[in-house]
Amino acid sequence: MPSFLAAVSALRAAAEPTRLRLLALLARAELTVGEICEVIGQSQPRVSRHLKLLCDAGLLDRFREQLWVYYRAPASGEARDTVWQLLALVDEEDDVLRRDRRRMEEVIAERGRRAADHLAEEESLEKASDIVDATVLEELASEPIGALLDVGTGSGHMLQLLGAKATRAVGVDISSDALRLARTKVHSAGLSHCELQRGDMYDLPFAAPLFDTVVAERVLAGAERPLVALAEITRTLKHGGRAVIIEDFDSLSSASSANPISILREWFAKAGLEVSRVRPVDTEAGHLLVAIGRRVARSTAAA
Repeated sequence: MPSFLAAVSALRAAAEPTRLRLLALLARAELTVGEICEVIGQSQPRVSRHLKLLCDAGLLDRFREQLWVYYRAPASGEARDTVWQLLALVDEEDDVLRRDRRRMEEVIAERGRRAADHLAEEESLEKASDIVDATVLEELASEPIGALLDVGTGSGHMLQLLGAKATRAVGVDISSDALRLARTKVHSAGLSHCELQRGDMYDLPFAAPLFDTVVAERVLAGAERPLVALAEITRTLKHGGRAVIIEDFDSLSSASSANPISILREWFAKAGLEVSRVRPVDTEAGHLLVAIGRRVARSTAAA
């Protein structure tokens, strides 16, 4: 049985229509703030204030699951008993509570549909990644990778794919969050010789051409200055070194009225890269292009 002060705190927290509705909902399901707002039709700041009062009184638990914060009634102990004792004072067939429960079931069902869609999308992207990976490995198999640079490394996927075959491997990204993720993944893959640096693709942090292979996966089509970025890639390549550019066909198509393959060929020429091959790759997630170019004797890069 709760102490006198705990009972007073619980009664004070619950003695408000919205907060009593929240207790009735969260005794039956775990919901995020956004989902609660959808159910009861109130603004997020207002709902958040009510949730804080209930949490402070010990009537709700708050927990994080990845990026989401969920709320629920306590599952055990005196706090659970208190919540159910309070709810026993209310007719559960009340029109407001019945409407809340019905709306809650709709919101939870929609959550399930989104989760299923996300899982299907993840599976599709994973299959697409496998196809692209196989294509990149096939295109690079004819000679050693040597020193490798991954521009816009993101999660470090290309480092994981090619790092073990490289004499040196460096990943560059402007995002500190991406670099933290990449470090974790590279470490888990046992690639201790891989380096990760914060850097801008428009001004890569290398004074000399140090790399035999430079990879950039889906970074140019969305760039404000793709030619500058590609010129920087060329600058970091040793003479005769290879650039591997992976781009989304539709993204390139939306950026220009020209054919995406022609766009890549034009960019390569302006950046001082001689096109070896542009290979279309069709996946469930979309149409991609894998372009291979070599640094020619003299760069004609354009800003």
